[in-house]
Amino acid sequence: MKEATKRATSEALAHMLAVTSMIVIASVLFYGR
Repeated sequence: MKEATKRATSEALAHMLAVTSMIVIASVLFYGR
């Protein structure tokens, strides 16, 4: 159970990192123009 929780937490962190990076890239592109 602990292993599954750890995996779920790391997956959620990876998703949040991906979303944050996409938002940052989008904002940079918007403000870059």
